[in-house]
Amino acid sequence: MSTIGTDALRTAGWRPGRDAGDDALPGMLTAVSTVSPHGGQAWELFPAAERALREFHGLTIAPVTPGTDVAATGCAIDPRAARFAPRTAGSFARAIGQRLFPFGRTEADTLLFLDEKGRLFAVDHGGWWLLGESAEAGLTALLEGRAPRRIAPRSHHWQLARLPAEDELTDLVRTAMVPVYVLHRHGLVTARAARFRIIGLRGHGPVRLDEAFPLAPGSLDDSAVLLLKGVRQALDPIPLASAETSIELCNAAVGKSPRAGIGCSISTGRQGDQGIGIRLTADTKTVLESGAELADATAELEAYASRRVVRAAPVS
Repeated sequence: MSTIGTDALRTAGWRPGRDAGDDALPGMLTAVSTVSPHGGQAWELFPAAERALREFHGLTIAPVTPGTDVAATGCAIDPRAARFAPRTAGSFARAIGQRLFPFGRTEADTLLFLDEKGRLFAVDHGGWWLLGESAEAGLTALLEGRAPRRIAPRSHHWQLARLPAEDELTDLVRTAMVPVYVLHRHGLVTARAARFRIIGLRGHGPVRLDEAFPLAPGSLDDSAVLLLKGVRQALDPIPLASAETSIELCNAAVGKSPRAGIGCSISTGRQGDQGIGIRLTADTKTVLESGAELADATAELEAYASRRVVRAAPVS
């Protein structure tokens, strides 16, 4: 906690161990009694929210600096100020697997919410933002104008040039070993199998093959050799010409889906694409829980793709 943030909180009336006591109850009770658009209770109070509201309720906090990364913003702590957004909060709560409770509103009319872990979030026209791992840390970030982290699903797509020394199937399999290594090294996916799919007419025709092949333990080169052998046996006599061929990394027993939250596929022959494509996706919960690991893995794959790029592909 920086001195600037602490001073701003103290100026507003906060101190370590503060407890607003009964003064915090009306706001919490009003929020709890709010009816959702579908009927029933809109909000459910949980311990982390109650603790934070008892500590900060009733404070109107003003920034004391222009802002480090973005404009510093003041706020008022009162759950009643954010209680009429249960639908918006409910969708995000389901995406991250945590209940939310209203916390307050900034002077820019951005709504503030707490989750069951005590993390402070903000929602505005740009989406959902993580302000801090605690109410204190989040409020300090607002007051100091430190950039929040956007929490939303991610999709990254890289288009790679073919390796001239390899046939299409060998190139596809060896390319797939790169995300296998990168995602494992960053603790995101431990691939136990690769789901191999061939779809005719460049992805718009019949499915010619859809089978999962186990990845052998040991070196990536050994895994690639054994995977190639198994795939070639399964392909005979299926032609690859004019077909989309893809490998999807699996994180469990053969035939199971990839790890929930992370998806990675490597493909070639897709209509409108050249070379080999790598697509990495992450859902909202994974972006929140694995932010640093996901960013590092994405950067590593980006560096690899830049050495084999055909053309820039949009990233969302």
